[in-house]
Amino acid sequence: MIHKIWAIAKQNANESLYYRFDLLLYIFNFLVEITVYIFIWLSIYQNGNQILGMDFQQITTYYILVVSLNPIIVWGINEGMGTAIREGEILRELLHPISYFEYYFGMRIGELIEATIVGILTFGICALLFGVLPPAGILNFLFFVIVVCLAVVVIYFFELILGMTAFYTDTIWGVEVLKRAILNIFSGMIAPITLFPGFLQKIANILPFKDCVYTPINIYFGELSQIEIVQVIGKQCLWILILYVFAKIVFHKAIKNITVNGG
Repeated sequence: MIHKIWAIAKQNANESLYYRFDLLLYIFNFLVEITVYIFIWLSIYQNGNQILGMDFQQITTYYILVVSLNPIIVWGINEGMGTAIREGEILRELLHPISYFEYYFGMRIGELIEATIVGILTFGICALLFGVLPPAGILNFLFFVIVVCLAVVVIYFFELILGMTAFYTDTIWGVEVLKRAILNIFSGMIAPITLFPGFLQKIANILPFKDCVYTPINIYFGELSQIEIVQVIGKQCLWILILYVFAKIVFHKAIKNITVNGG
């Protein structure tokens, strides 16, 4: 099973990396985005040295990490799922010698390879241009990587659930916009969760998306104890189980209502 998933991942990665100019455009776009964030926060910090315990160098590093993690967390399989269902490719996918979930997990891993390259290059260039704070320690960096990897799995099952709405609709564009909005708000990409109103913080603490960006960045800064990090990992594993079960239920109901144009 693993070698089949890896074969799909490599094929998808090779197709994505073939258009290398796209990588440069993505990186350039992220550099512009980071520059805008930095100038906004620079104007805010002119009136004070710290905001909620974060100085300007910390907030700069925060947003560089946010934008570097963006392709890893936000890019996904929804568009591919929607196209496959709309154009009838779903029938071929269901006949693969690999399950539907495993097939798209391979696709997600393939895209993740491209996203990771873009993220690392973006972070490296920003570190040279703007400077970044290093992780609080080697262990913090390792936990940062582990939590981000688990976040990818959480988002994968979330994407599966949203993607399967294409069984009932002609387009998945609205769902993709909804996904990006949810992730941007509740993961801490727009702003650190601590800047949110109290009721939004409570919602963010319940949902799994906070642990996709905001929490790993705080682990990077050394803001969480090892016990708190273990609790975060436990919460992520629980959400993976919940989303997996829900995705299975949605899938088994959805395939009973397959309708493809011309087929």
